[in-house]
Amino acid sequence: MDVTYVGLNLTSQLIEVAVRPTGERWKTDFADENISAMATKLKDIQPELVVMEANGTFELSVAGILATQGLRFALVNPRNIREFARAIGRMSRADYGQAGLLAYFAEIVHPEARSLPEDLVQKLRELRARREEITDILQVERNRLENAAATVQKGVQNHIFFLERSITALDEEFNRAVRASAAWR
Repeated sequence: MDVTYVGLNLTSQLIEVAVRPTGERWKTDFADENISAMATKLKDIQPELVVMEANGTFELSVAGILATQGLRFALVNPRNIREFARAIGRMSRADYGQAGLLAYFAEIVHPEARSLPEDLVQKLRELRARREEITDILQVERNRLENAAATVQKGVQNHIFFLERSITALDEEFNRAVRASAAWR
């Protein structure tokens, strides 16, 4: 089996994935369920390393989810990626796409992988499991609201609001836990 490297380009709307040396590429919307599906697919690929730019925003949840799947990842300063692109004569993102450039960087440079302590990974898994439970309950309540009698609609709406806030709180705790880890320093 060939050693593979993955580059992830993360934006507020999109995740672009590139795998080297196979050349496999795909894009998906930046949504929680898509991040989980992408991590599961990457686990099947078993990359040596997943590389993302450390922009300070979108990589928190992605890195945490990758860690819960046992995937090794590296966060790279965007300046290093620009310098790498300049050094190889590929300043245009059209040559590789940003995810492709990140995967190529991983293949050539082998940046240091970040790892999260096992107790933190377990905490992240528990937070993800709880989030999935609440998301399922939220869907049930949304379905219930569609057919609810007027007398109970207000209570169902309040419960939906509470569940949405609970998911937001879990996401914030998840990101806080990842950011506080030694891997982020």
